[in-house]
Amino acid sequence: MMEKILTLLVGLLIALGSWSLSRTFELSTNQAVLEDKIKRLEFEVRNTEEKLAEMFDMDEEIMEQHKKLFEKLEKSNKGYSYN
Repeated sequence: MMEKILTLLVGLLIALGSWSLSRTFELSTNQAVLEDKIKRLEFEVRNTEEKLAEMFDMDEEIMEQHKKLFEKLEKSNKGYSYN
């Protein structure tokens, strides 16, 4: 009877050990996948921020060009006002 109980306990320990190992592997795989997704998202965010910065620079340049254009128009056309 004692041998059967010991065999049952050993079997139970082996089953729990293999379940624990498979669960650990699953969790580490999920973590690796999530870390990869985070890196990709961070890369996309950086690219988007760079593009937005370029667009803001272009907008400022366009606004400055318009300002200069209207200043020249005001100087050259004294009889007509754009205000």
